[in-house]
Amino acid sequence: MSHSTLVNAQLSAPLRSLALTVEETAPGEFAWRILESRNNPTVFESISCSEVTFAAYDSALATGYGELQRLIGPDLQYGPRSEEDLQVELFTAAPQTSAGSNSGKLASSANSLKPGAIPA
Repeated sequence: MSHSTLVNAQLSAPLRSLALTVEETAPGEFAWRILESRNNPTVFESISCSEVTFAAYDSALATGYGELQRLIGPDLQYGPRSEEDLQVELFTAAPQTSAGSNSGKLASSANSLKPGAIPA
């Protein structure tokens, strides 16, 4: 699969709605939290939070941002995309083949494919 095909498939997956916040758990103690909104844009659920507190807001913020970058992965320039939808996009599109060939084989076995697997 070419780089542009992967990029197009990645950009077609929905962008995840993530937020990074810093909370003051006690006076002068700060902790980061990553939140995600799934169905309702006004409702966020905590998906990750710091296990330690920081003495400075900026330290908690920088550490939380590092965790957000790790969560998103190497494709930060495209934003956090829904992995489930991306894999469906990449592995369910059957290639166009000539009539009479085994054109349905890839599409029918797509649900059992794992990333990196080569269909038989």
